[in-house]
Amino acid sequence: MDEDEQLYPDRWTERLFRDHERRHAYDGQAGDAVDDWQTEFRADLRSVLGLETIESAGVPGLSPERVETVDAATDAAGGTDAAGGRHRREEWRLRTESGFRLPVSILLPDDGEPPYPVAITVHGHGEGGRVVATGRPETAEQRRQIREERRDMAVQAVDRGFAALAPTTRGLGDLANREDEERGYRTCHTLQLHAQLFGRSLAGDRVWDVTRLLDFVEGAERFDEDRVVLTGHSGGGATALYAAAVDERVDLAAVSSYFCSFEDSIASIDHCECNYVPGLVGLGEQWDVAGLVAPRPFVAVNGVEDHVFPIEGTRRAFERLESIYGAVDAADRCALFEGEGGHRYYPDGVWPFVERVGPDAA
Repeated sequence: MDEDEQLYPDRWTERLFRDHERRHAYDGQAGDAVDDWQTEFRADLRSVLGLETIESAGVPGLSPERVETVDAATDAAGGTDAAGGRHRREEWRLRTESGFRLPVSILLPDDGEPPYPVAITVHGHGEGGRVVATGRPETAEQRRQIREERRDMAVQAVDRGFAALAPTTRGLGDLANREDEERGYRTCHTLQLHAQLFGRSLAGDRVWDVTRLLDFVEGAERFDEDRVVLTGHSGGGATALYAAAVDERVDLAAVSSYFCSFEDSIASIDHCECNYVPGLVGLGEQWDVAGLVAPRPFVAVNGVEDHVFPIEGTRRAFERLESIYGAVDAADRCALFEGEGGHRYYPDGVWPFVERVGPDAA
């Protein structure tokens, strides 16, 4: 067989990136042309993610149900006080679409008065999920994730005066199918493949849940809908990026251990199926997607030793993103933080940025 008749996946993918046009690649637009670019791109991104398909099936009322309220000082898990200060934890269920209720933990600060600024914190893969995000470890591994990888994002937020909303990510944590997991399959695998049959994607389903959380925030007087921070780690970082790109109600996006070029990460390194959105790269590269957040503040937080999302690809993507923010006179609202470590959450890259340019910044 001739060399050009062999199908080598790496070479084939390189050809795809070389030969396929990105319809909404940023091309130096300025002024009103940037608004037009964002409007057209945002609509197509919603479609590729499957949000229009979800919406077409009907959007039910959220029917929010509070199922539990716990003071952090008496939390049976016992992990919260060690990770942060005193707060109240509420457990809620929201109907984000017909036949599905999303579990959400809400941490409320003991200090301060409502309406509280809001931080939506989205976890990624890893044992525990929302339990870890809210500082309630149940195993040695979960305690390690908090101690060494700082994945207790919701606790970090509530300690800074935010009402922290921590949803379970579909296919993970308490929304993983235990039978799938025991057979060696990730629930993400099944959900992603089945979603594609209907013109949806698991990434889009997770983004949809965040947009419904924003609906919930708008409908609650104790939350300040004009001060909303969205942050996520790893797969949660992907959700945060896409949700901020398609929903302008997000005031600031902090993406941890995900921002990179698609070519250097998703297409070059094996990832869980939930990272792949059919048709996405035909619209734009990851810096183009992040450009939909502009001029709202955006920070990418990555470890220099992260082998899942290589820092070289992150730097290349960020350089391209800077040009978009510069075109809308918002260069100071776009930042890259490089942590001295691997694939983890870096609070020092997130919260000082929030304080400097976030909704409460002077």
